[in-house]
Amino acid sequence: MTIEKNLTSDVQWINECYDLGEKHEHVSVYLIEAGGEYLLIDSGSFHHREEITRRLETATDGEGIDALVLSHSDYPHSANISTFKSQWDDVELIASSGAPSLQGLPEATKCDIGESMTICGQTFSFIDPPLADRSHTTWIYDHESEVLFTADGFGNHHSPSECGFLSTEFEDSIEMEDIYTFHNETLVWLRYVDPDRLRTVLESMVAEYDPSYIAPIHGNPIAGEEIDTYLSRLIDSAERITAEYDIGDLGTT
Repeated sequence: MTIEKNLTSDVQWINECYDLGEKHEHVSVYLIEAGGEYLLIDSGSFHHREEITRRLETATDGEGIDALVLSHSDYPHSANISTFKSQWDDVELIASSGAPSLQGLPEATKCDIGESMTICGQTFSFIDPPLADRSHTTWIYDHESEVLFTADGFGNHHSPSECGFLSTEFEDSIEMEDIYTFHNETLVWLRYVDPDRLRTVLESMVAEYDPSYIAPIHGNPIAGEEIDTYLSRLIDSAERITAEYDIGDLGTT
């Protein structure tokens, strides 16, 4: 079931889930109202195409979206581009790929990671992410709502009853075990990372942007007042992932 919930007066979270058995994993999109225009962060999975399209029609009173900003081109993020462009005319597509045409996005406007851009009259900054599963991924910061959209970063698994929860609606915020299992299975390169350096980079980013919410595609949105709690559990998870990985005896040359 698609669930929608407002993070701020202008940012709506629309999510679907994959059933992993005892747990679920979100595949979300975020709809931003910008002065009468509508901007979408990522397009969602083709598995959820009909339901997401229906919810976007309802949320925009049938107007549809004016712009679509991709964090990266993986299918859970980009699979519905063609459908949305066919459904609603003149959708502006913004992508972070070094060469959008090589990713099958010849009509996309390229955003530069580390720079800012005005879209639908609002300023968005494109951030080089410390947590990503492929090159040319960007995190996206909306200067109006102060929401930080983090693609595959800051994710978590969740129980079936928690699909629509914001971090503040959990009994004790998002559980560390659900943060651990998501990152252990999704960002496998974390086994090679120095958790202390990761902590420094993430804390610096949070201090610089001071987000009202962190909005992951594959997790429950994290309210600003609970980011420190999530970060602590994320770093503990990274330490556990590192400790559990044995590189083995490489021998000598």
